[in-house]
Amino acid sequence: MDGTDAIAEMIASGTDLMWRYLVDRDELGASAALVLNRINREGPMRLTALAEAEGASQSGMTQLVQRMERQGLLERWSDPDDGRASLVMLGEAGRQFWEARFDVLRRRVGALLTTVSEDDQVALWLAAQVALRVLGQMRETAGSQAQLGADATG
Repeated sequence: MDGTDAIAEMIASGTDLMWRYLVDRDELGASAALVLNRINREGPMRLTALAEAEGASQSGMTQLVQRMERQGLLERWSDPDDGRASLVMLGEAGRQFWEARFDVLRRRVGALLTTVSEDDQVALWLAAQVALRVLGQMRETAGSQAQLGADATG
């Protein structure tokens, strides 16, 4: 297995573990969870940029954001740079939800780690230090490429 295949397999395996066993999927659908994740990581965004980033139609994103607003997960405020536009940001319930969701994730990972040898736990921790940095760079590059592609087609 070459480097690209090994990295792709690691990402696929981690994603499968995450969505099948680690994330609490009872309270929030995947689309809403991805929107919360993006806004939590990237900060407030215009609705049009959020729809574009998530690969959704503007009308579909508007409906999702409105539902999430009613739940208190998201809020919309006037864009200080353009009063005609609004920014979508985490609401207080969204912050609390995200923190609680991450606590569940942390506990579930902790429980699974007890089944792994101490040496492998240390190796995994060391690998995570590098993977976090590199995956962050890859996520930034992917976001930039997606934006360039959207600019070229839109």
